[in-house]
Amino acid sequence: MQALSTLMNTRYITATLLLLILEFFLLDLPEKESVFWIAIARIIAAIILTVWYYQHRKPLPTLIDKLFILTLILPIPISLCVIFFPALIKDFNLIIHACILCLWAGIFKLMGSKIKYQGALYKFLRVFPIYAIVPLLFYIFTLHTALPVLDKILLLCYAFIYIYTSTLASFLPISESDRFWISWSVVLMAFANFLVFYSIFIEQLPWLGFIPRTIVIVARCILILGMVDYFAVKQPAKAAM
Repeated sequence: MQALSTLMNTRYITATLLLLILEFFLLDLPEKESVFWIAIARIIAAIILTVWYYQHRKPLPTLIDKLFILTLILPIPISLCVIFFPALIKDFNLIIHACILCLWAGIFKLMGSKIKYQGALYKFLRVFPIYAIVPLLFYIFTLHTALPVLDKILLLCYAFIYIYTSTLASFLPISESDRFWISWSVVLMAFANFLVFYSIFIEQLPWLGFIPRTIVIVARCILILGMVDYFAVKQPAKAAM
């Protein structure tokens, strides 16, 4: 069973990374064609990630499974928006990613996470500044001054949702290894999104098309592996009881 699971993971990771490499080559196409085919590649990648997790956890027996697979599906409407409603992509992209963070926060709460101050103040003070100061400084010095009021409010809301979700992830009552990978996957993905927001709202930089995408794909793969491992550890523990 373990060998079969490893083979499955290898196949899905390979397919996802091949699509990521394809996106890099699609950047050389004329702009309209490039935007269209990259969006199609991203839809296929999202489907592959969704199927990957579903194959591990079918028929999605818990609410955590259902919410998590929704976080893998939600990027698809973003790519569809790029194709059919490009004028709306700026705020739509931001709102969808904020919804994904909210779903993760709900998942982490269902997994038993609770931000603790008593008895864990040192941990809170060690973790919180890393998650809070960097995004807020990035927002203040690069995004805040150049944006209209509505976009300022949306981005500030996103920053606070991210801070809460990432801090919540660091208090997950799971193994140290799984907690590390899950929490830092959320951090990396939000960091990549901030780079994308800079490219969308402030200044379009060519390299910001591929680097954040690579970070997001790697982070999603790590999240899938972390969640699968979480259930693999949890189920034998329940059986032993």
